[in-house]
Amino acid sequence: MSASGEKGGPDSCGIMANLWRLIQAVVDDSEPELEALGLSAKAFFLLEAVGEHPFPAVLARRMHLPPPTVTYLVKQLEERGFVVRQPEPGDLRKFRLVQTDAGREALRRGREALSLALGKRLGRLERGEVVALDRMVGRLAGNGEAPES
Repeated sequence: MSASGEKGGPDSCGIMANLWRLIQAVVDDSEPELEALGLSAKAFFLLEAVGEHPFPAVLARRMHLPPPTVTYLVKQLEERGFVVRQPEPGDLRKFRLVQTDAGREALRRGREALSLALGKRLGRLERGEVVALDRMVGRLAGNGEAPES
């Protein structure tokens, strides 16, 4: 799919589709390593998100997953010893998820697998292009400064 629009300019949906295909390809390439850790791609990204969003309802919203899917993935992570539930002080109905040492190690190894897979694809670019891509994607994702006027 081309990233060109009808008028010859960039096609936003085409760019998004290319980014999505890149993400899917990297996840597919790293899937055997993630599975060896006992993690699906969704479970890996959920485990990673637990560090910033320890409540299942928030995880469901932030990851755009149905709550039953989050419940299922949390149970898998608990069974593998990657997270534990801790009661939330002041609200006995609520609990927070906490990564265990085993969970943090699985994240470290999963990140290595994903980095290796992405690194192979980034190897097709010049170093300056990789730096520019990182800066642009970070800015578009809201992780950087606004463009200069």
